[in-house]
Amino acid sequence: MKTMTLGRRDFIRLGVLTGLFSISGCSFPSGRAVLALPKGVLPREALQALPSQWKYQLLEVKSQKDFYKSNLEKRIDLIAIGDGWLGECPFEEFQSIEADEIYPLLNSKAKSFLNSINSEISSRVLPIAVSPWVLIFRGEEGLWRQAQESWQVLLEPKLKGHVILPSSPRVVMSLADQMKGDNPLKHLRAQAKSFDDKNGLNWLISGQAKVAVLPLQICLRALASDPRLRIAFPREGAALNWSVLLSTQKSPQPLPLDWIKQTWTLPLLVKLLAKGSMPPIDYSQIVEASNLLPEKYRFIYHSEEAFENSWSFRSLNNLERKALESRWNSSSP
Repeated sequence: MKTMTLGRRDFIRLGVLTGLFSISGCSFPSGRAVLALPKGVLPREALQALPSQWKYQLLEVKSQKDFYKSNLEKRIDLIAIGDGWLGECPFEEFQSIEADEIYPLLNSKAKSFLNSINSEISSRVLPIAVSPWVLIFRGEEGLWRQAQESWQVLLEPKLKGHVILPSSPRVVMSLADQMKGDNPLKHLRAQAKSFDDKNGLNWLISGQAKVAVLPLQICLRALASDPRLRIAFPREGAALNWSVLLSTQKSPQPLPLDWIKQTWTLPLLVKLLAKGSMPPIDYSQIVEASNLLPEKYRFIYHSEEAFENSWSFRSLNNLERKALESRWNSSSP
């Protein structure tokens, strides 16, 4: 038997080859296409279903201008954001979405949302999920039943100082527009304990509030851990919170259409509905899939009327933005 020995030159050559293989192995993942998004825009189940040639990357959330400036310098193919981030979006940094087989599947609310955006811009935006703002109560069964009909319940005297409202003035104003009475916006603001939807569940679970207004995607999962909680999606409709995709100009990657369609069909569809994320498809398909959920989740989706009465926020020009700011400032209680 011969004994294998390595001379100095062979050893160096082997080291170089090993280094090359190591570099190659490390670089393989970085060659995958990148979907980047802030935390909470899409459920984890959707992200885990991405095709093997894609990976996702969570982005740090800063101010809107800084968000785009800092992140568009990175190697990113797709960005998923909430529609509230479109106001400061540098659309020239994104290319048109090529998704002819996807657009016919969109429901009327998704098409209406796109139609509310400038046509040159809307061609670069693809809505892939939506979550309505809803009311979540801790106990208070009587008020919860009222809330299934109307947002007017938030003005009930019993709730004064026990309401957590969204931090977005535009969402609060849109809810006040659904209410009756003299200056409902001023009265609604007077009901608030805090404008803090980010920590709304903490306020509620700790007993420091009786009701919070939150996106369904944030609060639905809490039903499984706390039987005291109840969610109401008012029959008169709600503001809609859209999740959209944008493709960067420098990306050579085609849209992962099969992945998008997968999130809109069974079995993944049921998992996403359980997290409060609704695909922008015909509502009858959502109702059918929701029948596979536990009853405490199911009833939330069994109101097509509530969804049809819901509304999206369109883009604002500077004059409209200033008018809303003036309205908000003058409504301080």
